[in-house]
Amino acid sequence: MKYTVTIDVEEEGLFGGVYSTGEASANNVYELDRLDPLFLEQGIRPTLLVSYQVATKKNIMEKVHNLKNRWNAEVGAHLHHWNTPPIVIDTIPAPAPSELMSSDLLEAKTHSLLNILSYSDMAVPSFRMGRFNLGPQMFQVLEKVGIKVDSSVTPLRKAYGGPDHLCAPTDPYFPDSLAPTHVGNSSVLEVPITILPLVKGVDRWFEFLSNSSFFPGGAAEWLAMNLASIAAQPAWVSLNIAKTAVRLHKMRGGDCVTIFFHSSELAPGLNPLNPAEEDVQRFIKKLGEFIRWLQGSFHAKCYTLSELYPIYEPQRSAPADIVS
Repeated sequence: MKYTVTIDVEEEGLFGGVYSTGEASANNVYELDRLDPLFLEQGIRPTLLVSYQVATKKNIMEKVHNLKNRWNAEVGAHLHHWNTPPIVIDTIPAPAPSELMSSDLLEAKTHSLLNILSYSDMAVPSFRMGRFNLGPQMFQVLEKVGIKVDSSVTPLRKAYGGPDHLCAPTDPYFPDSLAPTHVGNSSVLEVPITILPLVKGVDRWFEFLSNSSFFPGGAAEWLAMNLASIAAQPAWVSLNIAKTAVRLHKMRGGDCVTIFFHSSELAPGLNPLNPAEEDVQRFIKKLGEFIRWLQGSFHAKCYTLSELYPIYEPQRSAPADIVS
C-alpha cells in the first residue's frame, strides 16, 4: 500500500467565513516544526502545497525551503483564487466559484502562483485548488500550464457554487479533462483525498438526489458528507474511524491513502479543529499513531504527490479498474 501526506501551507484567517482579497499573515507556517520528530523518525516525506500569500514572504519561504530540505519534501502549489493576482472584484460572494471565473483569469492566477514559487528556485509539479473548488475549467488550466499531479478532488463532496465530486474515484486516476471526476486520458494524474462511501454505490444516489428537485438545496450534499461517507483523515475524525476507512478502502481494492491537513492546524486557535494547545498536541499524536499503524499493518510506503505519477502512468494507455 502507498500513502501520501499533503499539507496546505497557507495564510491565516480562512476559517471565519471571510475571504479577503488583500495581504494576510502566514506565521502559522513556523508551527510546522512541531512535526519534526514524527516526520524524521518515520521517514515521512510530505508534499507542501504553498499558497500565494505564503510564497510572497521571503522569511516564511526560507522556512519552507528548510522544511523541504530537512524532510526531503516536495513543494507544490495551492491556489487561493480569491487573493491571488490578478484580483478582479465582482458581485459574487468570495470565494467566487472557479467555474464562474473565466479560463483566462484562472490561468493568469495560476501563473502568478507558479511564477513566484519558481523565483524561489522550486520546480512545482503538484497542485491543489483552494477549497477543493476544482471543475473542468480549472482542470484544463492545469493541463495547459504543465502540472503533473493534482490533489483537489474530494469524493462525496460538492463544492460551493459548482464542482461536483460526489462520485469521484477514491484511488489515483487519470481523469477526463471535461469531467475530472471521471476516468479519462488526461496528462494530469488526480490523487483524491481519501474519503469513501460507507456503502459502495451510495455516492451515485446522492449525485442523483443533488441534481434532482426531490431534496432542498444542499441537503443531499450534507447527507453525503455527514452520514454516507467515511474519511481516512486524522485531522477530521477519530483514530478508529480513520483506521476503519483504510480497512474499507483496502477491502475494495484501494491501494493509496491520501492524508490532508492545513498548516494552521498546528497553531492553537487558528483553525476551529484545534482551538487550544492540547488539541494541537492531540492531533499530532493521532497523526503519528495513524501513520505508524499504516506502516505496520499494511507495509505502507510514503510517496510525494509527483512520485505517484510514474506508478500510475500505465493506466493512461491501459486503464485498470479504478476504485470508487
